[in-house]
Amino acid sequence: MHTWQYIAIFSTLALASYVQTLTGFAFGLIVMGLLAAIEVLPIESAALLCTLLSLFNNTMALRGRWQEIDSTMMRRLLLLGLAALPVGYYLAMWLGESQAPLLGMLLGIVILIACMALMRSPSPRQSPSPVWQFHLAGLFSGLMGGLFSTNGPPLVMMLYRQPMTLLAIRCTLLGAFLVMGLARMGLALLSPGRAGEHLSELMILGTVGALCINLNPYTGSVS
Repeated sequence: MHTWQYIAIFSTLALASYVQTLTGFAFGLIVMGLLAAIEVLPIESAALLCTLLSLFNNTMALRGRWQEIDSTMMRRLLLLGLAALPVGYYLAMWLGESQAPLLGMLLGIVILIACMALMRSPSPRQSPSPVWQFHLAGLFSGLMGGLFSTNGPPLVMMLYRQPMTLLAIRCTLLGAFLVMGLARMGLALLSPGRAGEHLSELMILGTVGALCINLNPYTGSVS
């Protein structure tokens, strides 16, 4: 890699980490969108790097806030989310090796739809949504997380409609992201695909990026 590529990667990671600290989501959308746009890394490698940094970022953001997670809401979201995540992951591997341009186009469509959905301001409900809606949101989140490590939008749209405090929403989001991230990282280590060609370099980039995030005074809190 050239120097400008490293600068682009670390700048993207810093921006995405800062935005997620403010909002509780959007890390994956920003990382995948910017890295794909400037073509610094293949989509599969960018997704693996995004997953690695998300794990660190979410853990740091939840320090001292674990008790704020709504475990009931999170379990509902993860039930089908974890089941759908491998489907999205292996679909991304297949497309990356045989239909890379199609994978890139699919990423663009996903980002566009996600941005349009997140522009809406959902009105909080007086009572929790039906369980099937949580399962449906988890299903789409798992597919998006498996494909591009961008599992946030369906969960955000669902949780921001619930009668919960803002802190509980953000902590529950981060908790769900953390669990799905661990599952995706496990899949990536077992079946790295094309990302395996850069696995050692991605681990080094992830470690340096994690240190940069930790040293950034504007990240690491959800309050």
